[in-house]
Parts: sequence; structure tokens; C-alpha cells
Amino acid sequence: MSLSAVVVAQDEEERIAACIASVRGFCDEVLVVDGGSRDATVRIAEEAGARVVSRPFDDFARQHEFARSEARGTCILSLDADERASDDLARTARPALERGAAAYALPFRNHFRGVWLRHGGFHPDFHLRLFRKDLCRYDLTRPVHEKLIVQGAVERLEAPILHFTCSSLAQCLAKMERYGERAAWSLFAQGRRGQAWEVAFRPLWRFVRGYFLRGGFLDGAAGAAMAWARAYEAYARYARLWELSQFPESRGDALR
Repeated sequence: MSLSAVVVAQDEEERIAACIASVRGFCDEVLVVDGGSRDATVRIAEEAGARVVSRPFDDFARQHEFARSEARGTCILSLDADERASDDLARTARPALERGAAAYALPFRNHFRGVWLRHGGFHPDFHLRLFRKDLCRYDLTRPVHEKLIVQGAVERLEAPILHFTCSSLAQCLAKMERYGERAAWSLFAQGRRGQAWEVAFRPLWRFVRGYFLRGGFLDGAAGAAMAWARAYEAYARYARLWELSQFPESRGDALR
């Protein structure tokens, strides 16, 4: 049983080396799929020992599915450039795979500006990231927040991935705009049209749910900042959907 660490990246020169270093010790291969970086991501990844394949980015689902198909291992650990495999994951990934489940959901420890976000819906935060290549594929109808389709048993493995979601507020807001743009286009393609109440109330609900109902206030200012960031993503999504619906000339624009 061989294990490939697969990293989907673009313009990640500041973070790609640490990501690769976290998996080199226990994975047979590190594959980086680059979406068209304009910085030194490709060079740094190759110097760190990764095999790099370039593919122009279209959406997350297709990028991850391409990475899955390109991996040489029988099993895959999927990471983004801002994520790191923990020491616990390095020790337990192979023994878990030998138990025979088709996929494992791993808990994320999400960080913002060095603060581990333990509340607000950020923890526990399980994602399917360790899986058998032949029993799993990505749902291409989900271009944002990609979904893994699994044929077989799914189990949880209490070995975290460390997620350094944003190194600055500017980077965080830019990321929310990108997610909002892609989500708006996905909804528009499905026939959804933006409504005034969604623009007004969905962002507010997103903040209330994360900050108050899920205890984001317990993480202090970092929790408040991330609750508002998620609300901003909802605003960007539904305001952009409204714009796409009402103003055809705006379809050549983009938030990010």
C-alpha cells in the first residue's frame, strides 16, 4: 500500500515548503498540482522534493479530481498549501489505511493569526482527506467546497490537520471574495437568482450563528474577525448572485 500526499496550490510560495515538509517523512510521493502560479511556488515545491504537474485552474472540484487521477499511490492524503500534517497524523495514517476503510475524516485545527479557533463552528471540523484512490472521486457538480464521493466505509481518525487559514486579514477577505465569486457563479448556473432578502439577511445570519450560537465569542477578537469574514463571504456570494441575475453586463466582471 503506497501513500501519495497531494497538494493543490497556486501562488503559495510562502507556505508550500512547510506543507511539503510535513508529509515527506511518511508519504511515498508528494504531488503538487499547480494552477498557474505567477510566483516561485513551482520552483520551491520542486526544490522541496515534490513532483509538480501544472494544470490551469478552473474550479476546485476538477482540480482535486485531476490531482487524484495523477497520484501514483494507492491511497491519497489531500492537503492545501496552507495545511500541515500533524505528528499524530504522520504516525497513524498508514495503520489506519491498513484497517480497510475507504476514507477517513480528519479533524482540522483552524488558526487565524496564530490563534487556534476552538469555537464558532471551526472545531471540531472534520473533512474527508485520507482515502483509497480507487474507491473515491470528487463530485464535479460541486465546484466550491468540493465533495468526495466514497464507495465504501467512512471512519473518523482523531489525528488532526493543522490549517493556517489566513496569515492576514487582507488575505482572509480576498479569500472570502474568491469563494463568494465562485459560489455565486455555481448558484447562477443552477438557475438560482439573487433575492433582496438573501443579500440583507444571509450575511447577518452567518455572523449570528458563528459568533453567538456556536460560541465564536469565546475565541476573542480572532473569533469575531472570522465570524465577520464568513459573513462577508455570504454577502459577496448573494450580492454577486443578484448582480449576475439583474445585470448581464456584469458577467465579465469578477470580485477576485
